Amino acid sequence: MKSRLFTNLTIAVLALSVVLAGSSPALAKSSSKSGGTVTFALPPGSLPTYIFPFVSGPNSNNIDLFQFTPFMWRPLYWFGKGNQAGINYSQSVGQAPVYSNGGRTVTVNMNRNYKWSDGQPVTNRDVELWMNIFSAEKANYLAYSVGSIPDDITSMSFPASTPYQFSLTFNKAYSHLWLLYNQLSQITPIPQHAWDRTSATGAVGNYDLTVAGATAVYTFLNAQSSKEATYASNPVWKTVDGPWHLSAFSPSTGYAAYVPNPSYGGPGKPKIAKFEEIPFTSDTAEFDALRSGQLDYGYLPSEDISQEKYFTSKGYQVAPWTDFGFNDFFVNFLSPSVGPIFQQLYVRQALQTLVNQPQISKDIYHGTAYPTYGPVPVQPPNPYISKAVKDNPYPYSVSGAKKLLSSNGWAVHPGGTDTCAKPGSGAGQCGAGITNGEALSFTETVATGSAPFTAEVEAIQSSWSEAGIHVTLHQESPDQIFAGLEPCSNGNAGCNWQIVNFGSPGETPTYSPEYLPTGGPWFATNGANNVQGYSNRTMDAKIAATETNSSPSAVQAFGTYAAEQLPNIWQPDYDYQLSVISPKLHGAVPQDPNLNLYPQNWTLSS
Repeated sequence: MKSRLFTNLTIAVLALSVVLAGSSPALAKSSSKSGGTVTFALPPGSLPTYIFPFVSGPNSNNIDLFQFTPFMWRPLYWFGKGNQAGINYSQSVGQAPVYSNGGRTVTVNMNRNYKWSDGQPVTNRDVELWMNIFSAEKANYLAYSVGSIPDDITSMSFPASTPYQFSLTFNKAYSHLWLLYNQLSQITPIPQHAWDRTSATGAVGNYDLTVAGATAVYTFLNAQSSKEATYASNPVWKTVDGPWHLSAFSPSTGYAAYVPNPSYGGPGKPKIAKFEEIPFTSDTAEFDALRSGQLDYGYLPSEDISQEKYFTSKGYQVAPWTDFGFNDFFVNFLSPSVGPIFQQLYVRQALQTLVNQPQISKDIYHGTAYPTYGPVPVQPPNPYISKAVKDNPYPYSVSGAKKLLSSNGWAVHPGGTDTCAKPGSGAGQCGAGITNGEALSFTETVATGSAPFTAEVEAIQSSWSEAGIHVTLHQESPDQIFAGLEPCSNGNAGCNWQIVNFGSPGETPTYSPEYLPTGGPWFATNGANNVQGYSNRTMDAKIAATETNSSPSAVQAFGTYAAEQLPNIWQPDYDYQLSVISPKLHGAVPQDPNLNLYPQNWTLSS
């Protein structure tokens, strides 16, 4: 997740000087040309960390998912078209699915133009390798939820006689919208002729055709992906079907460089000669590089919003980059120490009531953030937004929070720490598992790196204190948080955390590879990203209804329930970034709300 502490500025500038030559931001004649190098700013603390497209939640971040692996390996279906978040068949390997067998069987014809960088065609055998690994190692995939793909598939057909076609039969007839946006969307063809192996020196075979073999192939590829220093040199990662090859990578800084894949068969052949992702350790370092003309595509930190006119006066384009996602922070329902407290809805309501989203958005983010009250995105406009998600079920109120706590058995001590005065699970009592004298005192782990985000969590901490909820802030880098944040189960080592907030700008949850905003991975019982251990039968039923009902009303009902039940605590969402684009760079807008980049469409002016 995005981290922006203003530290290690010297390191960032030194790293930048190695990979960049200085350039002037002065206006130039806009004669478009082929070739040249484009530099793109990575957010501080968010670096490429995992190259294998079959990525687990703890191993992934937004850069891996949207601005790293898709350059090299194209998913079966591409989502994002201009500034909208829907299906984009023109960018997809798969054509529109065809349904038969009462809607239970889905047949996909593949675009024959795609081929691997070694000249081999992309076929259904490459899809089969993905599906066999998926079936064997589903627990290691970031978007897997129990009962979802591949659990809901009863049979698969990948006929050699029709290598550009395959069929999947599901256990019942699902909504066509849900199947496309949340099931087929999770498939990425991977090169069976190069990757179906169990060791670097072993021969390629058909190992994936057995469960044990598929596991062995996954183990090999996962091990290769852990060797970050070899990303640019490892022969495994040289076989790509996307528009770009990785030509250089530094695991210590996150610097990555890409050159065109001459065998790319999809739309938009790269016109620039090189594309570089430049890492930074702070917003200050990125802003200094941007102002000095060393970046073609950067961002304006919210604390520097007053500098927008400077850049527009120099011919730069300043454009908000909307993120089709939501923003929340986790409370640990299964914490051995405080889980029973968080399981009480009234406690979560008190916490939520003290998050002053309108004020935070206005005073801290200066209009680059906006309140969100549930998991359905409010930007860009979409048909899934319910009234509860637009409005605020829990308006800011210190007195309201105090009343919630005092009426449920707590002795409220504003500025101090509330304690349970009436233990028990009856009316007016603290709730099951909460002992006499137990305190509303928590530790919140927050991501480092962003001054506005730090100001936000400190403002919320202060509001909580007014109602006697004592919270100690503990900062860690996003990578540290990811490493220690595992899906919870009672008693495991990963359940020692209490509150975790890594929702700084640019690193909020984005709907991918499940693009219909139904929240299954985050809020369904045993969902892949449900690290907080939330479990609610009604929530599961609301999510399940979105799988069979194609009407937007099903998603609206889910969003309303989640806004009210608070499986996590909602906080302001942000534009992914306020992009600042050099006048010599063309084709960078509109920006994709699924956070995809299209450097193959970019050109430079001299």
